Amino acid sequence: MLVVALGSCKNEDAIIGDRYFRNHEYNKAIVAYTDYLDLKPDNIKSLYNRGRAYEELKKYKEAFEDFSEVLKIDPNHVQAHLSVAADFYRKKLFKDAIYQCDLVLKNTQNANAYLLRARGRQKIGQVRDAMDDYNAAISLNSDLGEAYFYRGTLKIYSKKKSSACADFKIAESLNIQAAAKARKDYCNY
Repeated sequence: MLVVALGSCKNEDAIIGDRYFRNHEYNKAIVAYTDYLDLKPDNIKSLYNRGRAYEELKKYKEAFEDFSEVLKIDPNHVQAHLSVAADFYRKKLFKDAIYQCDLVLKNTQNANAYLLRARGRQKIGQVRDAMDDYNAAISLNSDLGEAYFYRGTLKIYSKKKSSACADFKIAESLNIQAAAKARKDYCNY
């Protein structure tokens, strides 16, 4: 009976970790997830969530280790691939970020994967492919303000100012703060 009670307490650690995470108490969330993972080291949800908590604290090395461990357990874990892709993007390893997004898009249509792949492609000069990916992201999720914003920046680069300004306006309406500055800098309104 004592083992069952301890197991029950450990299950609560994952739930408590989720609560701490929602409350932006990331250090406490990490402790709770770690306690739970001591009992169940292959629990994907807690491992991924601990990685996200590390990421929020800008402890990117630890986050990357957790996301990589998730992918060892479940090679098709979409969010872990996207988190790894974001880490590669942050490190300016754009081709590696694109590859991670390709792995996601091989199995499913995902607006965030298209968005992140587009940003990587834009950085390495694949303008047409980046535009296609921004369009795909928007067609999957018309509320993805970042896709409008970055598509607008690509349109500015491509000298399509009027169309870029329309994208900035949509992005601003979707609460992308940088879009207001872009409209001020590039548009006549």
